[in-house]
Amino acid sequence: MEETMAGSTVPHWRVSPDGPWFERDGERTFLLADTLWAAFSRMTEHEWDDAIRLRRRQGFTAVNVSVLPIPHDRSLSRDARAPFAVDAEGGWDLDRLNEEYWVRAGRMVRRAAEQGITTVLVVLWCNYAPGTWGADRTPWAVLNDAQTDAVVERAVAEFARSGAIFCVSGDESLRSESAIARYERAASRIRSLAPTALITWHTTPSTSLPASIAVSDDIDYYSYQAGHDVGWQDRAVAMAREYADLKPTRPVVSMEPPYEAHGYGGGTFRHTARTVRRASWTGVLGGAVAGLGYGAHGSWSWHRLGDAFNGEDFSGIPLPAQRALELPGAWDVGLLRTIVEGHGLHRLRSADAALVDDRTGARFGMSVDSAIAAIYVPEPFRVRVRGDFGGHALEVWDLAAGRRDHVERSVADRVTTFGQPDTTGDLLYVLSRRD
Repeated sequence: MEETMAGSTVPHWRVSPDGPWFERDGERTFLLADTLWAAFSRMTEHEWDDAIRLRRRQGFTAVNVSVLPIPHDRSLSRDARAPFAVDAEGGWDLDRLNEEYWVRAGRMVRRAAEQGITTVLVVLWCNYAPGTWGADRTPWAVLNDAQTDAVVERAVAEFARSGAIFCVSGDESLRSESAIARYERAASRIRSLAPTALITWHTTPSTSLPASIAVSDDIDYYSYQAGHDVGWQDRAVAMAREYADLKPTRPVVSMEPPYEAHGYGGGTFRHTARTVRRASWTGVLGGAVAGLGYGAHGSWSWHRLGDAFNGEDFSGIPLPAQRALELPGAWDVGLLRTIVEGHGLHRLRSADAALVDDRTGARFGMSVDSAIAAIYVPEPFRVRVRGDFGGHALEVWDLAAGRRDHVERSVADRVTTFGQPDTTGDLLYVLSRRD
């Protein structure tokens, strides 16, 4: 680890020279990030420390935070902190930064780093860039070039020394030339001020990353958002494949799969630990092998009982933050990281074409040399795969229970059949070629 804070060290991340995944302090590591978008504006430092301690226990390596509050989608209370000075009418003076806000945020990021948790910072949520759908909703928050530069430069000065990763865009569709130009300006400035920091972009579920951004020297890895609304099941894997196929090849992170307890985008259902596992595992098997975001509906906006929430129509009312923080899906994704790292699943690529007559939504990933393979089984039925995997070691996980299990396996006519499981949960089969 590199010395960046007086008397202490922080985790150092880089893209591995051996492939499209990450190394932390020289060891291959899965970037597993909780999502606390509103941390700087709403969390107390004690709440922050407590959340970081819990996520460290659960196996997280990072946390996603928006540097600036998300105006159109947040929990509301009078005690929220503002990144800008407040004028006489109670509005933000975008020409003047609130020094107390930034110093406090820097302290929070440093304390997380001391616990081994790296902060992934969205510098400009779409509300702050011109020509975006977020700007249309909150035009009063759009920054000009000088104001943008001030935010970017202060963010780098405050957070880079703590090993932060920078995400230049937030929930951005990248359909406006003015918006893209603004984000490119920010990315270039971050690169010049913090040349060793990792940089990525956060996009909407309907966004394909433009080739001009993919080939830029100012992006180190690809992030995608599967989204929370109807269609998340298909996007979770389709977007993983799309981003894994981008050139140049870079690490792929499923930064925002469905949040646990989040509504189905104005629908009548809420996401559960099971749907979070499905989106997470199908993303990994689709090619998002470098990292994963997790979110709980209530902790991402740091909602308190009695607070207003301006995103209810799409998301549903959040749980109180402390209750959301305790939802079981966080332990499930911690197990995902353990399995991915323990079995070298960073080598997987989508291989669904090998599935035979599957109607359950199962997903299959395999390394190029067929030495490592995995099957995610969302519904406990028999699964068949083309290829002879009878000689591979088989490890079965009942993911709902978080424990090892067993299924029968047979091979005929170069098709491997995995029998009916004796459980009602979703499962993962890991296949490793024996030495």
